[in-house]
Amino acid sequence: GAVVHMFAQIPLQVLFPAMFFSDASVIGPSAYRAFISHIIFVEPLYYFAHRWLHIPENMKSMHGFHHLSISTLPSTSLVQNFHEHFVYIAVFGPAFLAPFLLFWEMHWTIIGAYLVLFDLINAYGHMNIKYRHPIFTSKYSPFQYLFYTPEFHLGHHAFFRANYALFMPIWDHMFGSWRTYRKTDSDRLLPAKQQDFVFIGHNAGLAHFSTCPEWDVYAAYGPFRTYKYLPYQVEFLFCAMVGFFTRMFVSAYTCSRYMINDRLIGRVICICRTPIDYIKPSRYRLVNKDIVKLIKDQNKAYGTKCFGLGNLNKMKQINDGGKLISEMVKADPYFEGKGVKVWTGDTMTAASVYHQLIDLPDFDMLESIFFVGANGKIGNAVCKQLLISHPKLKFEIYSLAHTLDHPNVTYTSELGHLLNHKLVVLGKQLSHKKYAKALAPARGASTKKSELTPYKCRLILDYTVPYMPIDLKGFKNIDHRQIAILETSPNSSNFLKGHFDIGFGLEQHEIYPCHAGCILNTLYGRETNEVGEVCVNDMMTMWRRGMEQGLRNKPLKV
Repeated sequence: GAVVHMFAQIPLQVLFPAMFFSDASVIGPSAYRAFISHIIFVEPLYYFAHRWLHIPENMKSMHGFHHLSISTLPSTSLVQNFHEHFVYIAVFGPAFLAPFLLFWEMHWTIIGAYLVLFDLINAYGHMNIKYRHPIFTSKYSPFQYLFYTPEFHLGHHAFFRANYALFMPIWDHMFGSWRTYRKTDSDRLLPAKQQDFVFIGHNAGLAHFSTCPEWDVYAAYGPFRTYKYLPYQVEFLFCAMVGFFTRMFVSAYTCSRYMINDRLIGRVICICRTPIDYIKPSRYRLVNKDIVKLIKDQNKAYGTKCFGLGNLNKMKQINDGGKLISEMVKADPYFEGKGVKVWTGDTMTAASVYHQLIDLPDFDMLESIFFVGANGKIGNAVCKQLLISHPKLKFEIYSLAHTLDHPNVTYTSELGHLLNHKLVVLGKQLSHKKYAKALAPARGASTKKSELTPYKCRLILDYTVPYMPIDLKGFKNIDHRQIAILETSPNSSNFLKGHFDIGFGLEQHEIYPCHAGCILNTLYGRETNEVGEVCVNDMMTMWRRGMEQGLRNKPLKV
């Protein structure tokens, strides 16, 4: 953050070179004057600028981005809309610009130190901790007016229209906007060494690197970035090179830590494997070996017994949906008697997809579904459950392999048949070229109600990860939407706290069902592995448990 702010001082270096290249003898006076200027100018300027940012129009266009964080972290202090940075530069610039204009003296070391100290104190205010020393809480202590605590600023994020001050709460006391906020005792800290569950992830390409908050706080949430002019082959090759050099030093890296129901700790840890490792069959053995090594290392270090496999780490081609991993764990003498469990979380994903479908308006009136990926673990379970709950529903499945033997199920090798069904479900990623070829005959067809549209398709629901939008130019009547994303309920449930949601290409307080399913297994003390095919009978039980913890499917906007 300080580096970003320093770039804004370049114009000042051009306009006022003496302010940056003064003699070293002015360092002491410059520091004193900057401190006084901060109190006289910056603190009141910030207070009123902050209140201005809370005007609804400005909140929506700028400051609202910062307030997406309710459970703050030190890094939250740097999360601002791009334009908002310039508001703050104008606010705290007088700390060194005013003394310079008055005395024509200022030193670059003071400017740099001020910016670094400013960001450090700002980060302290976003630490989300209780600090209640009497020097800050006693009504007789002047420090409760002169320097803030993290709880004071947490009150601002909780109340929105209170506690606007920068570092000196006196301004809120003077203008009637001060409110007491006490962080609840339920937000207790668990032991640093506690680790009850690990979700094992992997690198998903160049966009995955960019979601690291230390690189870019703006990319920690939201969809993965796409690189339109960068071929996948080049991107994957670059990631493979990074992975190769990383594995020379470490075999895995920790992404985040979070709390489950105020008593358990979960972590996301990624093995240093990139997309190419999941494409080349010759590397499958190495991927599985790294997964088992991670499980062993975490069990040795923390006694962790519960492990979930993320996305490609449970591919059928690599380890038969996690079955091979569970067998490797069972065969290793180290794990004897350790009680280690391996889960895919696919039962929860199947339950999420199923409920997302049946909750569609007029779904009971639907005649048929075109399904891509119905032979997969999740798709197979969803189809079986739908055939039970909706016995008249027909399926056309895009596949050469016939795995569902039912009179309502037919198979096809023609992807273009998807245009013959109102609803299409995608559970397997296909190349863009295949979709382009399949959609070509009807692309650009009339969408006027007075004319006959030569296709029935209206909605494509996609639960593949990562979600890759299909080119639907020329199809104004068709929506392509991602499904199988769960929303937590942070305001009414203590199920998940912390950054369980960073780096997944999702918004804050969203989680993939497979991740949530593994967490639920941990919470409810499942003693068996969850690998291989999905048990249809368990889908409703898993969904009910998720609902009890405040999980809901993200509303589908069509």
